[in-house]
Amino acid sequence: MISAALAVLQTEGEQIELSRFYSLYSKRLYAIAYSKLHNKQDAEDAVQELFLRIANKPEKFFSLEDNKRVAYADVIIRNISIDAFHARNKVTVTELSEEISTDEFEISLEDNVLGEISKSELLKFIETLPLLQQDVLTLHSMLELSNAEIADSLHISETAVRQRLFLARKSILDYIENRR
Repeated sequence: MISAALAVLQTEGEQIELSRFYSLYSKRLYAIAYSKLHNKQDAEDAVQELFLRIANKPEKFFSLEDNKRVAYADVIIRNISIDAFHARNKVTVTELSEEISTDEFEISLEDNVLGEISKSELLKFIETLPLLQQDVLTLHSMLELSNAEIADSLHISETAVRQRLFLARKSILDYIENRR
């Protein structure tokens, strides 16, 4: 399943590293895909698609630390699976309205803004956000990817990335305000 992705990579070092990553995390990634698709073949196809995407843009993947690679792969496989599910079931997904501008709203998660809210409490709240917002927030904040890189990774527009970040930040700010 990984041989096609390995053939795309240019260096032997990248091939070895991707093979190692595959052997360590392929079952985990398959489980994520299967949980969304409920079909063995579709889940296997999603995992293969993930590794082909990694191989086609190796600079993103190989620039991340090991623990961040896992988070990156988790987000991408989940989105590949959701896209495959929607395509299989012919569900149309509309983009968010372009009326919301992230320029109007920015929040800072510095200690003085958080006040009495602990980091673990905030992380628990973030886990309650819709998955699409969580994914964008994770890729932006934790992995420090640009909006363009996130859009490319998730196969959405940069506008959708900005809107999802806006909505996630707004939810976090509302939560902080309600806790004061």
